[in-house]
Amino acid sequence: RGSGTKTINVPGVLYTSNGTENPPAVLGSLSVGPSAVSYVDGFFAFPTQMLLKAVPSEGKGETTAFVEGQKLGGYNSFIDLTDARPDFKREIVISGGFLDTLASNADPKAFTYVFDGAAFPNMPLIQPRLNSVEEWKFINNNNDEHPIHIHVNDFQVMEYYDPTTGLHTGPQPWGLDNVNVPAPTMQVDETVIQPGILSFRTRFDDYAGLFVMHCHRLNHEDNGLMALVNVIPAVSTYAVAIPGTGGAPSEVRIFDAKDDKQISTVIPFPGYQESVSVAMGDVDGDGVLDLIVGSGRNHVPEVVAYAGGNLARGPFGTELARFQPFASNAGNGVTVAAAQIDGTTSDNIIVGSGPGMPSEVKVFSTRLPSSHGTAPTLFSSFKPYGDDTSGVTLAAGIVDFTTGRNSIVTAPGAGKAAEVKVFVFSLLSPITGGSHAGMKMPATDQPAQTAAFFPFGKDYTGGVSLGAGWLAGSLGGAQRIIVSQLTDKGTVKVFSNGSALDGGPEMYLHNPEEHIHGATFREIASFNPFPGSGAQVATTSTTTGANLLVSGATPQGTRVLKFDFERANAKANTLKPLPLGEVTPTAGTRPVVLAGD
Repeated sequence: RGSGTKTINVPGVLYTSNGTENPPAVLGSLSVGPSAVSYVDGFFAFPTQMLLKAVPSEGKGETTAFVEGQKLGGYNSFIDLTDARPDFKREIVISGGFLDTLASNADPKAFTYVFDGAAFPNMPLIQPRLNSVEEWKFINNNNDEHPIHIHVNDFQVMEYYDPTTGLHTGPQPWGLDNVNVPAPTMQVDETVIQPGILSFRTRFDDYAGLFVMHCHRLNHEDNGLMALVNVIPAVSTYAVAIPGTGGAPSEVRIFDAKDDKQISTVIPFPGYQESVSVAMGDVDGDGVLDLIVGSGRNHVPEVVAYAGGNLARGPFGTELARFQPFASNAGNGVTVAAAQIDGTTSDNIIVGSGPGMPSEVKVFSTRLPSSHGTAPTLFSSFKPYGDDTSGVTLAAGIVDFTTGRNSIVTAPGAGKAAEVKVFVFSLLSPITGGSHAGMKMPATDQPAQTAAFFPFGKDYTGGVSLGAGWLAGSLGGAQRIIVSQLTDKGTVKVFSNGSALDGGPEMYLHNPEEHIHGATFREIASFNPFPGSGAQVATTSTTTGANLLVSGATPQGTRVLKFDFERANAKANTLKPLPLGEVTPTAGTRPVVLAGD
C-alpha cells in the first residue's frame, strides 16, 4: 500500500507443520513460508495442494519473440468508447456484512459480500439492451479489493482510482474482461474515508440473454458478490389481441414499450373474429422479438409466427411459420408462449391444448420449417394435468434458480381448480450410477415439475391469465409469476421465488445437496385493477426489470393499463402497484389478450 495506510494484524493461532499430529502453535505472528502453515479461516485451507501440472509430452516448448514495434495483424474486437454517449449509466456499490439473520456472526463463512446491499441472487437486475452502450461505476466501500469479471462482452476502463496509492487514471485504450476495483481507505473502525472507484463502458453486441458478472476472488463470488446481467432486445415490443367486431376480423396490434406507440397491425386469420392467443419471443434468432399467434375457438388449431425484424414487408409483416400443432378436429383454440427451452440459441414455440382434449403442452424445436403448413420438429410434449380437458394456459421465464434455465408455467382452463404448475427441462443426464441427494432426474426431453400452488385457493375455477417477468427488478431474484382471475373480482397476484424482500438468501446457509430440491413461491403483491371485471396480464421489459400490462373491461370499454411496482416501505416484504398510465383504449366488453417479453 502507499503512504498513509496501516496494516492491521489480528491475533491468531498459527501451527507449524512438522509431520506430527501435534504441531507447535504460536499466538500472534510468525515468519514462515506458506507451505509450512496450516489453517482454515472459512474460505481457504493451507497448506495448498497441487491438483494438476501440465508439461510438454516430449522435448521443450518454444518461445517466439516479437520485434519491438511489430504490428499485430490478428483480429481485435476493441472499440474505443471514450467519445461514445452512454445509453444508460449505473452505479454499483460494493460492501459486505452478516446479512442473514439466520447465520452465526462467529462463522466467517456467514459473512457475505454484496452489490448494492444485497447478496446474489437478490441484488438489482442489470438489464442492458442489445447494441446499447452502458457506463457502470463501481464504488467500493468494502475493506478489500475485488477483481470484477464480466462474461461475454469486454469493457473499456474510463476511470480508475486507488485511494491507498493515489493512482488515478482516465480512459484506457484497450479492452478487458477482468479488472480490479481498488480497496478504500478506512478509519480503524472501518469507516470509509475514500472509496475505491472503477468506471467502465461496454457495448452489448451480438448476444442477447442471461449471464453473470462477479468478483473473481471466488470465495467472494461464492459468498454473494455476483450479479445477473440479462441483455434484452434493442426494442421491447408487446402485443394486444383485439377480437373482431362489425364484420372486421380479429387483429393483433404491436406496440413499442418505450413510448407505447403502435408500430404494426397483423391479421393472423382473415375472416376470423374470435379472441386469439399471443406471445412474443425471438424465434428466428436475430435478436429481435417476433410475434406468435394461436387460433381461438371455432377454428382449426393453428399457430403463425411473424418476424419482428424490419424485412421487406416491414416489422411483423413476414410470416416465419404457419402450422397446426394438434389434429384438425381440436377446434377450441390453443395457447402459445415462447422461451429458450432446448438449449439452442433461439426461442422455442410452446403450444398448449385448448378445451375439449386431454391437457398437453408441446415444445417445438427452434429450427423453423422451410415451407408453410409444416410444423417444426417436436422437441417434447407432456401432460401437465393428465386427462383433464379444460385446456392449458401458458407462460415461460426464469422464475426460479433450480436449474438456471427457463421454466414453463401452466394453469388449467375454466372449470378446474386453478393450480399453477412450474416445469423445467434441465437438459442434463445423471452420471452413470450417480444420484443427487436421492433425487431422480427426468429424461433430457422431459421436464421436471419444480413447483405447484393454488393462487386463489382450491375453490376458484374461473380460469386465469399467466405472465412472467422481472417486476421490481431492483430487488433481484428470479422473474416473478403473475396470475390474474378471468372472472370473479379480476384479482391480480404476483408470486416470487425469493428477492431482497426476503432478506439475505438462505442458499448460503444450506448444504449444496439441498439446492436442487424444487422451488417455493410466495405471494408478494395483490390488487384489483378493474373491480368486478376479469383481467388479462403480461409483462414488458425495461433496463431495470419489467412493467406489468393489465387489460380489463369497464363501462367505457376495454382498457389496457401499465404498472410498475415498489416496496410499500423500507421494511415491507410485499410490493404495491404504481400506475404508469393507459396504453390504449379499445372497444369491447371483455379483457383483451396480451403478450410481452
